[in-house]
Amino acid sequence: MTQASVTVVISPRDRYSGIIACIENLYRCTPEPFLLKVLDLDYPAHIKQQLKALLQNKTNAEIVELGLMIPMDAVSKIRDSITTPYTMLLDNDSNVTPGWLPPLLDTAQSSGAAVVNPLTLEKEGVDEGATLRNHLYTNAIQVVDVEGKEYLIEHKSYRRALPQDIPQQVADSEMFELHGVLFLTKALQQIELPSMVIREHIDIGIQLRKLGYKLLSQPESVIIFDNLGTRMSWFDMRFFFYRWDPKLTYTSSRLFEQRWHYNFYAEHAMYHWVFRRKVFLVCRWLHLPISVSNKVVRVVAKLKTLIKPVWNPLSDPAAIARPAELDRFTHQPQG
Repeated sequence: MTQASVTVVISPRDRYSGIIACIENLYRCTPEPFLLKVLDLDYPAHIKQQLKALLQNKTNAEIVELGLMIPMDAVSKIRDSITTPYTMLLDNDSNVTPGWLPPLLDTAQSSGAAVVNPLTLEKEGVDEGATLRNHLYTNAIQVVDVEGKEYLIEHKSYRRALPQDIPQQVADSEMFELHGVLFLTKALQQIELPSMVIREHIDIGIQLRKLGYKLLSQPESVIIFDNLGTRMSWFDMRFFFYRWDPKLTYTSSRLFEQRWHYNFYAEHAMYHWVFRRKVFLVCRWLHLPISVSNKVVRVVAKLKTLIKPVWNPLSDPAAIARPAELDRFTHQPQG
């Protein structure tokens, strides 16, 4: 049997439910040898039983029980135990598609890149649009000035474009997202994994680029993530509201600012985005259709902004933003 070159690490993102389907789909779409680590961040007892039954005859898989914690802290705890050359971080609400792995590995091996992004598509969910649309092809960090202070903007190319409109060439990317991403394991083990729930992928991307690593996007590999469109179960709420707690999102922003001496222009918009997602989640839990849920979100979000407006002093910040100069980023170690 050919030796596995990649370890797939599956962590919860928004929910607990979906993990069984995620694993079943992974095995169905991955004939190549791989190792699997399933991070148990306090899954409910009935899901743990299903996980054990599903994996009991899988010699390449293990369940790592870590207790309730944020995904980045969980990855920090297990990364040094990974022995394969490559590591695929996969959220449990994301699904790989047939043929997803070879393009990532081929690109990583031929380029020496520390990160290779698959094309990440999102299913219909929060915000109206196509039933399947682009979430991430490439992304970059830009800078914008507001009253003499510099703020960062994350720019995603082809955001919410239809899949057929996205270029099919391998492209440079400055960042990635954690829905699904392939790492060179030695690079993953070389950097700090910040204890963040937002902007952690940007922090890691900056670290890797400052170390001289390449980050690439390979659109021949496709993963699809569930943008909260699938109704959550009641037991999912505990993890979702823990993961997106306002204290954690605020602390993440302050930690990024402490580490890199920059803040994000869209910090308050991000908190508003989290609020909108919570409203949408509750609407779907009440069995409201996606279209109706989005209408409720618009109304509730509008009322909220009347009481507490989102800071947005520029009419079109993206139009005046410029590329970030990496040499100006100075790093203060975490802790």
